[in-house]
Amino acid sequence: MDISFSKNSKYKSNPIIIDGFSGSGKILIAELLKAVNSTEISKWELSYDYIPILYSFGNIEKKAATSTLRTIFDEITYTMSIGRELNLRPKDLQFALRHPKWIKYLKAMLNNAYKDKYIEEELAPNMNIPIIVHMSTFNNSLIEDTFHENIKLIYTFRDPLFILETYSSYIDRIGNDPREFTPKISSKIIDLPWYAYGWEEEYIKINNTEKSILLIEKCFNFVSEKINQLFDKEIYKLIFFENITLNTDEIFLELVDFLGLTYNKEIYKKIKIKNKLPRKTSNIVEGFWKRYTTGNVSRAGDGEVQILERTRKLVNEHYFDKLLKLRENYFSFREKYNFN
Repeated sequence: MDISFSKNSKYKSNPIIIDGFSGSGKILIAELLKAVNSTEISKWELSYDYIPILYSFGNIEKKAATSTLRTIFDEITYTMSIGRELNLRPKDLQFALRHPKWIKYLKAMLNNAYKDKYIEEELAPNMNIPIIVHMSTFNNSLIEDTFHENIKLIYTFRDPLFILETYSSYIDRIGNDPREFTPKISSKIIDLPWYAYGWEEEYIKINNTEKSILLIEKCFNFVSEKINQLFDKEIYKLIFFENITLNTDEIFLELVDFLGLTYNKEIYKKIKIKNKLPRKTSNIVEGFWKRYTTGNVSRAGDGEVQILERTRKLVNEHYFDKLLKLRENYFSFREKYNFN
């Protein structure tokens, strides 16, 4: 029996999807969005990582996927409205009491739940909810097809050289750490990340740095091909890490304009100070990613020359050449979409 899944009754809240490579600035964008009026606390939602990837491999039917994503977003809207499931761990990024709307969230949690009609007609239409995902929209358009004109999708990019070691230091966790949640495929009873599909044998044989070069190359090809085909400035905002850190005000104002919202100057100023923005160089400033790497590796202060030399010693010449070509492709892509 064929079933056509649907979700016709829905809140008028708006999703802001933040997608990109690890280490490319997703968390930085989520921080800056705190200064944008009518935006809510950012959320990690693993179903938004898994469902688009499952769909891209043909493992879930489209109507089932879109109706499920829509239903989950409406549930997020409702639980956020009534203060349910607030994160009260001070060391977490999503600590509710560090968000500019913390009083609103606290009141919602402690008071009786709002009436359904009030949430639907008064609260939800003014809620813009950032959801951080991990390359889940690179090879498909499921989220765009789900939300149509409502969607705002922010992609973050960074020079592949500067995100390479983030991945290299993280890869060991993929098959060994139960607290690692990347969608996985099985090859010879080994867990591999979904993006190793099609090159499983090579993935297993090469070292972590070489794996990282290939995964960045393949995933960058996914997203650049998608953007080149579908780019619409009303739906997509491309933010390059080098631009947002060196020309913070200019790129931030572009982001505010893209969202069609306003911002709080005092909150924005505090967020810039906290995140050391703007910066004078593209050298590495220690970031949130460090806590998730093997041995809490630090690269603070490193620049292009140090990282290139370090990488050259770790990889086969074939993979080093791939990295150099990947960087060329990235710079060309950035030039094409700079200040989009």
